[in-house]
Amino acid sequence: MKIRIRLVTLTLIGTRKNYTVKFRNGFNYISGHTSTGKTSILEMIDYALGSKGHKSYIEIGSTCSQVELVLFIGSEKYRLRRQLFDFKAAVIAETWNEEKQKFLFYNRLEIDTPSNSQSLSAFLLEKMGLANMTISGQAFSFRDLYKYCYIKQTEIDNEDILGEKSWEKDFKRKATFEIIFKIYDKTLEEFKSNLETRREESRELAVKLSGIQEFLKSIDIVNLQECTQKKAEQEQEIKSLQQQLSTIKKDKSYDTVASTALREEIEQLKNDLQKIVEEKVDQEQYLNKLRLLYNQYASEIEKKELAIEGYIAFNQYEFLFCPNCLKPIARTNSVETCCLCGSEKSDDKSEVLLIKKDISIIRRKSNELLKFIEIEDRKYDAILHNEANFRIRLHEEEVELLQLSKDYINPNIEQIEYFNYEIGKKNRLILELQKDMKMFEEVERYQQLIKDKDASIQILKANIKALSENTVDKQELLNDLSQEFERILKAFEYPKLNTAYIDEKRYLPYVRGRKYDDIGSLAGVTLITMAYYLTVMLVGTSAEFCHPNLLIIDSPRKNLGAQAAKNEDEEFKDEKIFNAIIKYLYEIAEAKKDDIQLIVVNNGYPEFLPAECIVAEFDADGRNGLPRGLVDDAAN
Repeated sequence: MKIRIRLVTLTLIGTRKNYTVKFRNGFNYISGHTSTGKTSILEMIDYALGSKGHKSYIEIGSTCSQVELVLFIGSEKYRLRRQLFDFKAAVIAETWNEEKQKFLFYNRLEIDTPSNSQSLSAFLLEKMGLANMTISGQAFSFRDLYKYCYIKQTEIDNEDILGEKSWEKDFKRKATFEIIFKIYDKTLEEFKSNLETRREESRELAVKLSGIQEFLKSIDIVNLQECTQKKAEQEQEIKSLQQQLSTIKKDKSYDTVASTALREEIEQLKNDLQKIVEEKVDQEQYLNKLRLLYNQYASEIEKKELAIEGYIAFNQYEFLFCPNCLKPIARTNSVETCCLCGSEKSDDKSEVLLIKKDISIIRRKSNELLKFIEIEDRKYDAILHNEANFRIRLHEEEVELLQLSKDYINPNIEQIEYFNYEIGKKNRLILELQKDMKMFEEVERYQQLIKDKDASIQILKANIKALSENTVDKQELLNDLSQEFERILKAFEYPKLNTAYIDEKRYLPYVRGRKYDDIGSLAGVTLITMAYYLTVMLVGTSAEFCHPNLLIIDSPRKNLGAQAAKNEDEEFKDEKIFNAIIKYLYEIAEAKKDDIQLIVVNNGYPEFLPAECIVAEFDADGRNGLPRGLVDDAAN
């Protein structure tokens, strides 16, 4: 069963406003000058999908706190919210509720390996039907899969496709390729194991859901709608009671000049008292640190005094036998050497004098510290005394205010007490109703979790069936990949193209009979890299394969046309190659817009590109009314 990922919106949550890019099915183009934030959009998508961190963009850092990515995974719509500058903070996942037309809390997802079932990677892989996959004992991550979906600007011409020159990365690269196309030799075994795990998880969720539902029945609450209605009724009644209470208080001059002034004074006393309490806490902590240091001094003095005692006591004895093995010790006539180790003896008196000198220094510091502690103790006592005085004054004035209140509102005191009691009772009921509403929201959340778990089970069943009945022919697959790869390079108008294929052992691209990194042209590598990624995605759109059907390309113009290096072949300097690339990417993405999503970022675009495909356009100088970047209100 085919599951694709489709991006809907990327939003940076800012202090002044939010900054949003909307994506469409098919082809998406983002254009702008250097330093306008084009690449940051792609990095924020990457970050929302679980990358370990991001660059410290000045404009984003000064104005934004979170990134939100709305996306479809299969037919389900989710929103992922992640803190921008707390890289280890959990991602909040929300699911779209069609009935309520809003996102509801779904789960907290950790930035961790997929072995943690509560990780973002595990969540995304489960949606893709690839949960709990392992590669020679290593956990298969969504990040491994996503590498086939994102060509970074720094990687588009680096002659190291997907890290193939690193043994560790290459191992994961090849295995991920095989997992995408279901030619990994343990795929069927892993799917069957995952199926049993998902079934058990679904049963556990069902038990928890049943428990919550039984509780709600026991408190005689039928549904969320009834709960919401009761809450609204109580709120309306509170509003009516508050209006009546306000009328009574206005009729009797409750807020007299005297009482108002007294309230203000009480409020000021409370603020002052809070500051005193804070000062007291700080002083307590400071004194504790001083006393800890004093204790350390005392401990050090004790250790050194024991050392002196031990030194003196030990040197009273003349050893005839080794204290360890009890063998006789060879005697020497020299009084200058140690009878045990034979080393030259130090001056006993000088050693003891040095230790005594250290003790004297430490004791002096300790005495000085003790005097300082006594001074700080007196400060602390003064703070306590001040706190007590303020509390007495506060109590006296609160009593006075109470008396004033009784004097002015005594005729209606019973009514006022009644209204306050009724308002309090209804507020308590609202709190209980809010708790019940939370329980209903939990019911909805568990129902969604079970629904998703069952969907995962169906995906696994379909995959198991497909693998059992129609095992993918590896040779046939590689032939298809090679043909598609060559077709794309021809469409890109790759110069002097005669052969192009994907090799059978390492699944890497070859052009003109040479491996991609041996052709001697960075422009050529740029074209080959794009064609390779695009090939994997297009062939991977087939229903039996596991590519997310998403491809993001940063800077396809690199090394081409006007940006071609001086030593490049003249063919790569022709602007028609760049135009051919964009034309093909646009046409293929729009033709397959129900299946794939292609996002391209570059400085400028050909005139033939339709306006609806340009989802964001920036200008560093703000010309033609264009924003200067995604964060368009940043200070210059």
